[in-house]
Amino acid sequence: MHRVRRSRRLAPALGTLLLVLVVGPAAQAPDPVRPTAPPPDAPAPGSRCLGCGVAPEPVAPDDDAGWRSIFDGRSLDGWDGNPAVWRVEDGAITAETWPDRRVGTTFLIWRGGEPADFELKLDIKADYDIHSGVFYRSTVGPTIARSGGPSPARGAGSAPGPGRTGATPALGRATQAPFAVPADARWNVRGYGIDWDWDPGNNGNVQDVGTGRAEAQIGWRGYIVRTTAGARPRALGTLGDREALMQVVRLGEWNQLHIIAHGRQLTHLVNGHVMAILIDDDPAGLKTKGVIALQIEQFGQGRVSFRNIRLKE
Repeated sequence: MHRVRRSRRLAPALGTLLLVLVVGPAAQAPDPVRPTAPPPDAPAPGSRCLGCGVAPEPVAPDDDAGWRSIFDGRSLDGWDGNPAVWRVEDGAITAETWPDRRVGTTFLIWRGGEPADFELKLDIKADYDIHSGVFYRSTVGPTIARSGGPSPARGAGSAPGPGRTGATPALGRATQAPFAVPADARWNVRGYGIDWDWDPGNNGNVQDVGTGRAEAQIGWRGYIVRTTAGARPRALGTLGDREALMQVVRLGEWNQLHIIAHGRQLTHLVNGHVMAILIDDDPAGLKTKGVIALQIEQFGQGRVSFRNIRLKE
């Protein structure tokens, strides 16, 4: 009796064992089919993806919302400078210096205020061997001597271009004639500026001239630069190759300058290209507001002109 019950209990287990031996282990599921190409309705490479947003549209050249003109194109109303140097010609503010009529470094100062955070746009054209710039957050007054550091060398002058009759050949810097129109302290400015010369080495740079800083060029074209107390300016990163960026400058033609001053950050653009960014974290050098001024330097020769001067605060 006990033997029969035991055999009945063993029968199901033996059946399962025989089934496993005959059939074998459970069959493995096949690998899922993976797609090897995007579906037909997928965006093409480089196109906008859903949910990724859209790149910003460029500002239209004629978008003047929030801007105001600070030069009327006819007169120097609102501006203050040496009348022997500055004039309006063909809708542009113009100044010249030549070997036979040398002009000392001088500025045309906008007397409409001392902007702090702002944007400034204007067109500039410099020819021959001119040295110029546009200053902002600046102070009217005498130049403060540098505290030390490198002093950039100036190259020799160049021959006058067409349209200048009776001009004497260019003279070396050391042998130039006395100034016909000397610099005048009433129209001297010190502060930040965008450098603009016929020699394009420094064009687009952020400079700080006449304020006592060891170096005048503190924000170089092609770099994001930070200044700190007691140290030389340091590059945080690059905006592009300096020489490649120089190619956006149209020498001898009209160029648009765009200056953005916001807090400690100063940004210079030329013809829509970012040339230099300075973050001025040096408390002794930081300037938070000041006058806007146009410059012609005593070096070189030629004509510089400015037009379409607009301000946004």
